[in-house]
Amino acid sequence: MIKKVQQTIEKYNLLKKGESVVVALSGGPDSTALLTVLFTIAQKMNLKLIVAHFNHRLRGREADADEKFSRDLAQKMDLHFFSGSMDKKSKKKGISPEDFYRRQRYDFLDKVAKDNGAQKIAIGHNMNDQAETVLLNLLRGSGLEGLKGFLPKRDGKIVRPLVEISRQEIISFLEAAGISYRVDKTNKDDVHLRNKIRMQLIPYLKENYNSKIEENLAQMAAILRNEDEFIKGYTAKMLQSPAIQKGETCVLLKVNLVKKMPVAIRWRLFKTILEDLSPENNGISFAHVVSLDDLMKKSASGRKVVLPMKLEARREYDDLILEKQKTSSGPVIFKRALVIPGSTYIKEKNLVVKSRIIKKRNIDFGNRDVIYLDLDKLHLPVTVRNRREGDWFQPLGMTGRQKLKKYFIDHKILPSRRDEILLFVDKLSVICIETMHLNERVKISPQTNNVLKLEIERFNRT
Repeated sequence: MIKKVQQTIEKYNLLKKGESVVVALSGGPDSTALLTVLFTIAQKMNLKLIVAHFNHRLRGREADADEKFSRDLAQKMDLHFFSGSMDKKSKKKGISPEDFYRRQRYDFLDKVAKDNGAQKIAIGHNMNDQAETVLLNLLRGSGLEGLKGFLPKRDGKIVRPLVEISRQEIISFLEAAGISYRVDKTNKDDVHLRNKIRMQLIPYLKENYNSKIEENLAQMAAILRNEDEFIKGYTAKMLQSPAIQKGETCVLLKVNLVKKMPVAIRWRLFKTILEDLSPENNGISFAHVVSLDDLMKKSASGRKVVLPMKLEARREYDDLILEKQKTSSGPVIFKRALVIPGSTYIKEKNLVVKSRIIKKRNIDFGNRDVIYLDLDKLHLPVTVRNRREGDWFQPLGMTGRQKLKKYFIDHKILPSRRDEILLFVDKLSVICIETMHLNERVKISPQTNNVLKLEIERFNRT
């Protein structure tokens, strides 16, 4: 078995010579065999082994006995030993007990690795565990991400040297070497689905359908890992396309472009984006992905879907917007008197509006970042603010007035952005919409003498 584990390590490049490795030791047969094998090959590979045991505090004295066994084994091998235990108070709502236990264990292992400068964390998952994981995910209706099972190496740090070793090989190895191990009685408790799969479903499939079901399921997982890797890489490229605009708390997708993507890529894209936005990077199901697809293909502008992990999706014209739900009770209202000439700081927008009075001959119409108004046609004072109910203006080139709300709708300005847009307003009406449109009433004409020049200077937030 030792030679087979070495071949697995080389095949998947799990460990490199000279690395420090945290070995997760529960005291059970798998982790005991893992530590024994790594201890055997450590000198040849110049590995530094560190033993870590996590006590879930779920089985009373038996759990404490597991910890003592693990500590004694580490001391016998003259290896550094670290133990940790579960903090039940830190459990968050919406997380299953199994998921919580797993996260606590991996957080502990990560800390041990970081504190000891270890490059890898070795876990004792074997081929039978892989088969159980695949069946478990199959019963849950998983896609490729679930049916590929767990990876021999994850995140470049978590390694599973026993992934191609069967549970029977492990037991035979330990018995032949006279090595004792602990037995977790809860593994025979058929309350948990995984245990039912191990104790009932797999034996039934082996007896009635395929005597090598575990090997075949592990083989299927290996095949699907490569296919999943391809889709993941392709999806990563799509995330960089012009069809997608990413922010810290929001992602905007151009519906017409995303609809052209193959369904497999589109669904994986939705799942990836939602998991990236969610605080726990999970909790997204197939139903949520399909709801986004329907929102994109069938829904009209203004429709919304509420998702788990405080996420939401909405259709706004030709855009599909996925974002974290806002905690504020409403839009930020701002209003400042424009200093003429001078500078006006708009704190809520983190920008400064600079104004100067110039002659018409000094106008540079080629500069799109500058606004020019006929000063003599303004009904002073001028204020800088965001929209208010009833706002109107006279669009450039038109003879009649138009409600600002209708203008935003006609120009497909997202409702979520309308309160952010800067407006310049005199006593009569809106005279200019930030970077978008000028009021016909205050445009530069042959009769213009005095010109108000406005420049908007934005600051990068630190």
